Amino acid sequence: MDNSQSQSGTAQLDATLNALQGGLANAAGAAGPNIAGWIKTLQGNPQLSGISSELQNLHDALSSGASDTSALSKSLSTLGEHTSKVASSATPDAQAKLQQLGQALSAAGSQLKG
Repeated sequence: MDNSQSQSGTAQLDATLNALQGGLANAAGAAGPNIAGWIKTLQGNPQLSGISSELQNLHDALSSGASDTSALSKSLSTLGEHTSKVASSATPDAQAKLQQLGQALSAAGSQLKG
């Protein structure tokens, strides 16, 4: 990843964290475009294919209009786990943000479980 891609990814990470900080209700409006942006960013990176495919599952579930909170909860929790795992191998400027994002996704998954 070149420097401009790294800066773009960091900005995208900041935007995602900001959306999730307001809770799921606030994040819902930006979820579709945000998820689609992440899928595009992660394309072609075999190390992140698990995250990319789970993002696609989440995007599909949200796009279908169905309110299967169990599936959404599972997907968010899975994304949280995967994101936390990759944080340790990320660039130093992204590690803490990825860890924070992983925790926020896991918390959102738990929140949906009730």
